[in-house]
Amino acid sequence: MKFLGKLLLLAACVAAAQSPQTSSQPAAAWPASGVDAAQIAALVKQQFGDTFTLPAKFPTPLITADFDGDGVEDVAIVANSKDPMPDSFAFKYEVADPYHAYFGFGNPKYTSSFRVDPEHNHHLLVIFGSGKEGWHAAVPKSKFVLVNVPFDTLEVGRLLISKKKPPIFVIKAVESEVMSSAVWWEAKKKRWRWEPGDTID
Repeated sequence: MKFLGKLLLLAACVAAAQSPQTSSQPAAAWPASGVDAAQIAALVKQQFGDTFTLPAKFPTPLITADFDGDGVEDVAIVANSKDPMPDSFAFKYEVADPYHAYFGFGNPKYTSSFRVDPEHNHHLLVIFGSGKEGWHAAVPKSKFVLVNVPFDTLEVGRLLISKKKPPIFVIKAVESEVMSSAVWWEAKKKRWRWEPGDTID
């Protein structure tokens, strides 16, 4: 009888561990093995237009997390485009340059044509999800193209910006052999921020 009780307790613990966790901020994830390049390319074309292409064999083609803190999963996708500005009206996305804004000159009308580093010249396409479908929704909450952010790989990071609030999810942009930096959505001012982080030895 005691053995049966212990067995039932163990089964309940396993079931609880496997059940989805409810949270106002979904856990960050990067489904590397589950990324279908054709599906992502189709999504990019649908939401941003056919001037954007996916770089071949990029180590982290996308990351997902709740970047705007509304409890719905969002996505950041790595893409290339020679000129992201013209299609912003038709596809209703905003172009932002948080990297140059950090240094005092972030007007993407001018800086979107800059080539900071040819080897790190990818854009970040960010989709804020909507409803149960999240970033897969046909009509997302909002869309952004972040230009000039230097990175080799992407990670999901956490950043504590206020002692009174829990840490937020950020896009951790990593430049190999240089440094890592954080890109995050500043909800109060409705803008993207970039900030340098740790240097890499």
